[in-house]
Amino acid sequence: MSNETQAVFEVLDVPRSETRWEHSFAGALSESNVFKPFFDSQVETIRQQLSESGLAFNFTLKDIRAIASGEVTIGWLQLRTTNAVCVLIDTRGRDAQTAEVLQRIDAELKQHRGATMTELTYRGHLISTYLLKKKLGQIKVEQFSYVRIDGRLIAADQLDAVKGFVDRIDGSGDLIKASDYEAVEAKIGEGGEQDIRWFVRPLGFARVLEARSGGLKKQQLDTIQLLQEQGFDAILSAGGHVRLDDGKFDVRHQTYINAPPTTALPSKYKLAGRMLQFPNSDAQDPPAWVLPTVATYLDGNWKLEEAFWAAETLVNQAVGDEIFRRVVDGIKKDKDGPQIDLANNIIANFRERVIMLTDNVQPVSIDSERMLIGVSLKNEAVVKAAIDKAMKSDPNAKEFPYPHHSWIWQVTQPDVSDDEIELEGFEDFEEFIDESEGKRAPPLLNQWAITVYDGYLLFSSHAQMLVDSIEHHRQSEREALQGQADFERMRAALLDQHGPDRAIWRVLRSDRAFRAKYELLQRGELKQSDSVLAAIVRRMFKESGQEGDDEELKVDGAKLPDFEVVKQHLQPSGVTLKTEPDGWFVRGLMLKPTEAPARAVAAQR
Repeated sequence: MSNETQAVFEVLDVPRSETRWEHSFAGALSESNVFKPFFDSQVETIRQQLSESGLAFNFTLKDIRAIASGEVTIGWLQLRTTNAVCVLIDTRGRDAQTAEVLQRIDAELKQHRGATMTELTYRGHLISTYLLKKKLGQIKVEQFSYVRIDGRLIAADQLDAVKGFVDRIDGSGDLIKASDYEAVEAKIGEGGEQDIRWFVRPLGFARVLEARSGGLKKQQLDTIQLLQEQGFDAILSAGGHVRLDDGKFDVRHQTYINAPPTTALPSKYKLAGRMLQFPNSDAQDPPAWVLPTVATYLDGNWKLEEAFWAAETLVNQAVGDEIFRRVVDGIKKDKDGPQIDLANNIIANFRERVIMLTDNVQPVSIDSERMLIGVSLKNEAVVKAAIDKAMKSDPNAKEFPYPHHSWIWQVTQPDVSDDEIELEGFEDFEEFIDESEGKRAPPLLNQWAITVYDGYLLFSSHAQMLVDSIEHHRQSEREALQGQADFERMRAALLDQHGPDRAIWRVLRSDRAFRAKYELLQRGELKQSDSVLAAIVRRMFKESGQEGDDEELKVDGAKLPDFEVVKQHLQPSGVTLKTEPDGWFVRGLMLKPTEAPARAVAAQR
């Protein structure tokens, strides 16, 4: 791969990885009669979506499995005047299968995409190029070029990319010689026994994806440039490995994020990059108010007070005005605002510990998924008084009825047109309105709740989750999350494999975490869910112009089996993040089942 590569994803040995996947519990389940009808029903949809996205290779997973005798690599390149996606497949020993796949692609592109094919001899190698017929309103001509050299198939959606590979065919490419690549590989190793290897230059890859999606819209904020100029260019690269079924774990992965310091200060980075401060510490037990039924549990350290002030230059540059301090001061002094000292009474009282939880309420509905964030506090009383004062001045806030805690405030966003919304005390932030549409972005949550309890500022998507957490804490005899078998298995594995010193750790209890999404997907209601994830998906669809009913996610959830059938087979997974002098190490595990798989799944294996 050349140094023009912004991201690369490699399956190091397809036949070997297939065998390991089949012997992993997740792989066996996906190939069983329980799930196979669902996955088979999605193959054509995925192929069509890839083709419609401009990736005109028309390779299917079945094709790759048939022709790959070794490594498969996908790369995203930023060329001099354009970008390209390329695929390299080791096809040695599978010439007949490769020829058959290429003949099918030739027929499909000509018949269904109106393609014309030309051939070019370049440095003694025959390159075939297909130019696809333009769709109505399409400006850019799509193309697909490939060449076969020494038992390898090289394909790309730009002829120049294929020529570049031919130019380098006798060498190893200059990507592996780049300092940002070497820094990652020095940490994670070459990974010869791994199944998947990947590498990315985040900002460069973001530019490639932006260009492939049509570029910036009129008056749209250049977020990539903003992040680059605000210190996040310190993250030069990242890369990692994934190993399937290593005998002890179903999946094991590790990632190194390469971000050497750009200043000599303890914060290490400049401007808004100073937000990236996650100090290591020994892992602590979950707080006593954490429900034992949570689906995911994240516990981390983040210098929140410094992160808040580091955001100043980011906000000011995004808006194009020095408004950050003005707004903070206005919140304190404006007679029409909340009149609270945000800086000294709230932000200055944040400790570094942050907890984030999710759970699911049964029976499953579009608002089943709940989220809670807790921030450890230095002075609970001061923060409580400030929040109480702010909520009393908010016409959208009301006290949620609960007799065993002084107050829980619930905020409901008004269902009114954009020109009716007023942000008292926050008028300067109205410059964040999407000027291309003349509207404000919709809130991620239509309703949320907040309180202060047991030394934490607690924020939740559902007021009832705060009540449930407080009520759980009030019980004299209560179960603790750390007493749950699956949680303890996962926590013990993370401690054994990665040690106690980490900045962030997370446990996902798969049988609980996936239930709501699974059942909503079955019923075709996932996109309408009231979860934060669904809200983000809806916003992405809206921004991409795909919000109509005809653009629903084309997933046939009706073919999924009942959740109770698969629940017993789902295993917990976990991840840790450790801050290093020049970046961060992320490591994760998925456990194997403690007992033999159910007879039906075992038979499939």
